Amino acid sequence: MSAQLGSVPRVAATGGAATRGDSPGATTHAAVRDATTALERRILARIDAEQVADLTAKLIGAASENPGGSEDAAVEVLNSALRAAGARTARQNVHPGRPNLVARMGQGTGGVLFLGHSDVVPAGVGWTADPFTARRRDGLIIGRGATDMKGGLAAVTAAMAAVHAELPDVSMTLLCTVDEEADATGIRHHIATTAPEHYAACVAAEPTGMVAITGCRGAINLRIDVHGASAHAGRPTDGASAILGAADVIAAIEADGERLASAADPVLGCATWSVGTITGGHGTSIVPDRCTLTIDRRTLPGEDPERILVGLLTDAHARIAARTGGDRISVSGAVEMVMPGFSIDRDSATVEVVCDALRAAGGTGRTGVWTAACEGGFIAEHNRVPTLVLGPGDVATQAHQPDESVAVDDLAAAARAYALIAVRLYRPSGEKTP
Repeated sequence: MSAQLGSVPRVAATGGAATRGDSPGATTHAAVRDATTALERRILARIDAEQVADLTAKLIGAASENPGGSEDAAVEVLNSALRAAGARTARQNVHPGRPNLVARMGQGTGGVLFLGHSDVVPAGVGWTADPFTARRRDGLIIGRGATDMKGGLAAVTAAMAAVHAELPDVSMTLLCTVDEEADATGIRHHIATTAPEHYAACVAAEPTGMVAITGCRGAINLRIDVHGASAHAGRPTDGASAILGAADVIAAIEADGERLASAADPVLGCATWSVGTITGGHGTSIVPDRCTLTIDRRTLPGEDPERILVGLLTDAHARIAARTGGDRISVSGAVEMVMPGFSIDRDSATVEVVCDALRAAGGTGRTGVWTAACEGGFIAEHNRVPTLVLGPGDVATQAHQPDESVAVDDLAAAARAYALIAVRLYRPSGEKTP
């Protein structure tokens, strides 16, 4: 595996971001020894933090911005590392230059499915150095995707390699998708072309601060089109303003947001609305005849996207009809993206195994829920499998920002946890997790 890993230039400490004081990798090795078997300790001894960091660096260097780029180079780096570790790999071509990657180790089914994605959000501005040249500082590796989620992919690869070297029959799978950061076409392609398989659990390696996330809301993206009638701005009543119609759509969203806030799920919290963009009009002196809104709606398990859209349009129609000239304004919409939510009982045997493995790997074993959404819901729905999110780095404080970083200690702790989870949850086909 080391032959497939690159090196990362180190730079002197210059202040700024620092390793978190409660880093999961800071726990003493004595605690790990006390909670693991001799076989597990041999597996953990195969995990080298520098190798995980080096693979993270190579993945960062294979830029895969979305939108605007291709994941192909990053997938090739990952594919090479996995094959060197003994994995059988296959590509699923979603779009030209944008392949999903499926990597399998071991025999049969019944193992853990690790889930990740190869794309990253655009670098943007504000970086102190090239975002696609990984740097080391104060125990951190810095670069676009370090946290979300090339570090997680590197940790999964190291874990699978370590387990496979000691227990070659243990079944493990990594599904790495494209386009997670935009339209989720990679996971949707996989679901549409792959029959459900038997897994002990799915672990999405997204950044959670090494807290086991047992549930997250889903997400849908809506596009709302409002059409009115243009006229000279000096005689606005000769037209019908699509932007004012859009204001009624937003009023309907605000009203429904108040309703949702009073109907929170006891575990996941409440569903929410957020208007992302508004585009409309042709110029200051023209009554706008069109306006388009793009909207994010976070959902709870069991909510139907089409019913959400119909409910919004029904309320918006009523509000527009009450407006002077409203009979000349029409509103329509479409669901452009759906990402299902999921939830697993925090007292389940699967969660108990995961938390015990986290503690044995040097973490706290804490559980939580997520305000973000991820592709785990697709797997939970398609394969009917217990699903969690667990990974190095923090989605709120490190991901999607300039000088994105992840602690090398956290990468190593994640790899150890993934390895123990893969071993302890593995049940050959037909057996159930105790």
